[in-house]
Amino acid sequence: MHLLIDIGNTRIKWQYRDEKNIILSNSVLVENFMDIDLTEIKSLKKVLVSNVNHSVVLDKLKQNLSHFDCPVIEVTSESNKDLINDYTDSTTLGVDRWLTALGAWKVYGEDLIVINAGTAITIDLIQKDKKNCAHFRGGMILPGIAISLGILNNSTNLIDTEIGKSVYPSLNTKDAVTTGILTSIQGAVNLVCKKLPSNLPILLTGGDADLIYGQSEEDWKSKIKVESNLIFDGLMYYV
Repeated sequence: MHLLIDIGNTRIKWQYRDEKNIILSNSVLVENFMDIDLTEIKSLKKVLVSNVNHSVVLDKLKQNLSHFDCPVIEVTSESNKDLINDYTDSTTLGVDRWLTALGAWKVYGEDLIVINAGTAITIDLIQKDKKNCAHFRGGMILPGIAISLGILNNSTNLIDTEIGKSVYPSLNTKDAVTTGILTSIQGAVNLVCKKLPSNLPILLTGGDADLIYGQSEEDWKSKIKVESNLIFDGLMYYV
């Protein structure tokens, strides 16, 4: 049995599983990391961790896991035999982006676009070369929904709102802000798609994936597939 842990900027998510089945899964806000309850887990062969947060969070988790007496492996963004990291300096690529890309490649095995909608939103390309080797080609990073909302709330005198409905034209500030944020995300994806073959699968994952998908236009939805576990699929590569 294996424990997979994703320490993000906002939440910590984990899965307790074997090679085929998820036995337990849960999440907490990062600031509540001491509340993680692993008492139902009786034995472990290996713990695999994706961490884009401060090392102190991982150090505390390691203390909680010490009684299992098993390897705790923090995964990095290094190339492997299945996916080559084309980043200029692979150590500067967020491991969450890398694992999401690796999970997407593991599941689909073809050129594709991966949108990871978390605290930040990344739009990345996975593409095979002429020798049929898969590459993480990189992509773009833009502010996530909470960041965009926070910037508007904190930087303007007359906007202090929350997420509403995406509809244009909007007749209230909450919906106008929501429409602007979600439309900018869809627009970024649309611009990326114009540069690439039209038949590429587009995967949407991350904590805000359902929110973005649920409030998107129908023609945009028809091009997108929501995948909830890509980062864990990537972690399973290292089992």
